[in-house]
Amino acid sequence: MVVRTLLTTVDGLPSHPLFVHAAVTLLPIAVILLLVSAVWPPARARLGLLTPVVGLVAFIACWVTKEAGERLEHSPLMRGMRPRIHHHAEMGSAAAIWSFGVFVLTVLVWAGSSRMVTSRVPAVGVLGGRAGSIVLAVLAVAASVTGMWALIVAGDSGARLVWSSR
Repeated sequence: MVVRTLLTTVDGLPSHPLFVHAAVTLLPIAVILLLVSAVWPPARARLGLLTPVVGLVAFIACWVTKEAGERLEHSPLMRGMRPRIHHHAEMGSAAAIWSFGVFVLTVLVWAGSSRMVTSRVPAVGVLGGRAGSIVLAVLAVAASVTGMWALIVAGDSGARLVWSSR
């Protein structure tokens, strides 16, 4: 019950615009950490578990923002705006999906270079090898660019919805 309420309102305000700030801050940070870790082994070793933790928190922020947006979209307040909200909602969903991809890649990049993981699951060591690192770097760039594109388009369309009606 508390989660449902938080995804709708926070202290009487629609929660979606509040959660957006977490998503648009955390996803770019996760993307930067992922890209640096994927292409620069010394940074990967130094950042360690921080990269997948930030990736997880960014994914959660994007998912919560999307869920809150869907609840706002279906609220009586938005009835007249629903046709205009459709594109924004699609891009928000895409950003949430791609943030999951960023999170998965943060885990894979970390796991491939983690002695703790590779000692328990030797097959994961291939991710830390030359070929695995190249594949992960290419995937990291693709997921990062696509995720950030979806986030920017969602944010732009959301801002246009809010500010064009004023």
